[in-house]
Amino acid sequence: MNGALNTLREAVAQQLRQAGVNAVTAMESQRASRWREAVAAVSLSRVVCAPGGFKDYLGMRREPNGAERELYGREVELTLALDIYAPRDGGESACQQAAETVTETLVCQGAAGLTALELQTGRVEFLESTGLYHLQVSCRCRAWLVAAAESGGGAFVDFEVKGRMK
Repeated sequence: MNGALNTLREAVAQQLRQAGVNAVTAMESQRASRWREAVAAVSLSRVVCAPGGFKDYLGMRREPNGAERELYGREVELTLALDIYAPRDGGESACQQAAETVTETLVCQGAAGLTALELQTGRVEFLESTGLYHLQVSCRCRAWLVAAAESGGGAFVDFEVKGRMK
């Protein structure tokens, strides 16, 4: 396995950093207190796939070395959870501004190229236990989880998340 879903999370975090938001993959709120500015923690909160696993044959793919591999895949619905934290001295507005940038980026560019089907934002809350402001944004996307079989059949060796904005 090659961590296709982790690669997606990393790509979304990179996309948000390019938009000017401090972004990391999922972290504990205690780690967020080290940041001097708002930070978004990107995690995957839900994956919905039709039952049956990777039974859907998609066709053959020719590798650069000329070998052919069978491709299988399923359409999946992914929900990203973006927890936005801001320090006490940044105030509620720092949390809200970061959330607005995250939302605009996902609406206009998608989540690492995947079309955002639905975005939801919560309300800013202050977490007494950590001294941080917190707001959660969720982004629901549709993609294909594609797997390539070993040459000669057998186990799946490569998993990729595929999709693009239209």
